[in-house]
Amino acid sequence: MKLPKIGFVRFKSGKKVTGKIKNVTIRLSSTGKYYAIVLVDADIKELPKANNSVGLDIGVADLMITSDGVKHPTIRFDQILAKKKHYWEKRLARRRLQAQKEIAWDKHNKALVPRELSDFKNYQKARLMVAKYSEKIANQRNNYLHLLTKQLVKQYDVIKIEDLKTKNLMKNHQLARAIANQSWRELRSQLQYKCDWYGKQLVIVNPRKTSQICSSCGYDDGKHTLEIRQWTCPNCGINHDRDINAAKNILNA
Repeated sequence: MKLPKIGFVRFKSGKKVTGKIKNVTIRLSSTGKYYAIVLVDADIKELPKANNSVGLDIGVADLMITSDGVKHPTIRFDQILAKKKHYWEKRLARRRLQAQKEIAWDKHNKALVPRELSDFKNYQKARLMVAKYSEKIANQRNNYLHLLTKQLVKQYDVIKIEDLKTKNLMKNHQLARAIANQSWRELRSQLQYKCDWYGKQLVIVNPRKTSQICSSCGYDDGKHTLEIRQWTCPNCGINHDRDINAAKNILNA
């Protein structure tokens, strides 16, 4: 790859770059890796029509629940690497405090060239290790979302998803970390551009009362607390799985 004022640079890519290259942006990650973001003008072939529609209920215990009754589980990538990341986070906090004391002492003694955080190698090593674990967690999560969204776009022509206000839900401190791990905004973003690419349709639905209305007869059973995972409609007598019922209501909306 030829870059202005630098010349030719070797690079690794997961797949061959095809199409007309419009521009390239070079980005330096927090782990010290350089990435080239290549904008390419290419023709993307639409996927064959499946003549099928689906409603998606987004959750915490399960990432996605389809109106067909399929539950895609939540994988807590942040918990898998939690111990290793926490090991370095503790060291990072301690080394930052030590470095700040040394910097304050330099300023107190009016050193000609007072040290900065970048001069402390132990602090930089701990910072890099924390960044590496954070990057690995993010990469694993994004890869999982890409696999699920591509599968959905292949299987369905119309995908309906609820318009969740993540900012409001994050105010619940007991669920905030679990909700942040779900990356609902990234999930919706991936579905949107893949539907645009492959000739499919994404419909955004108001989530109001989707979990409390019977998908069979339309009876409103009132608000259910999060502990209630199943309920029976008093009007038609059908027993509902809370999440699957919500997904069906999203499909019918």
